[in-house]
Amino acid sequence: MFAAALTLVLLAVVYFVLTTLVDLAPLNNVTAATRHEKTIEVTVNAPVMTLPAVLMLAAAAMHTPIPAYAAAGLEILIVVGGLALWWLPYLAGVTVPWATAGTGETWAQLHARTYAKTIIVLPLIGDRPRPNLEHMILHALLLAAATVTLVYALSI
Repeated sequence: MFAAALTLVLLAVVYFVLTTLVDLAPLNNVTAATRHEKTIEVTVNAPVMTLPAVLMLAAAAMHTPIPAYAAAGLEILIVVGGLALWWLPYLAGVTVPWATAGTGETWAQLHARTYAKTIIVLPLIGDRPRPNLEHMILHALLLAAATVTLVYALSI
C-alpha cells in the first residue's frame, strides 16, 4: 500500500506542475496565465502537495504510523481545498476566499481568462464557472492519493 500511496501523491504533484507550467492546450491554457501567476501557483502549492510523500517516507523509515496519519490528513485537506475551489462555484455559486488571491480579479473573470477555452465536459449551470477536464483529472488523482494514503496509514 505504501508504494501505491507514494506513487499517487507524486503523480498528482507531477501532473499539477506539468499542467501549470507546460502548454497542453486544449487541456489547459497556460498561455493566458502570467509568468507571476504560474510561479506563485507552483511555489506555493507544489511543496504542500509534496509534503505527504515526505511524511510517508518518514513513517516508513521510523516504523510508526504518526507521520502517515499526518500525510493522510494533509492529503485530505489538499483535496478538500481543490474541490472547494472548483466545485463550490459550479454547484453552489459560492466562491472561496482564496480563489483569486492576489490577482485583482473575481473567480468568474479569472476562469474566463484562463480556463473557459479549455476542455470542459460539464453542463452549464447558469453563468457559473465550470471545472475543466484538467482539474477534474487532478481532483481524481488527489482523491485517490488521499484515499490510498489513509488506507496506508491505517495499515501500519
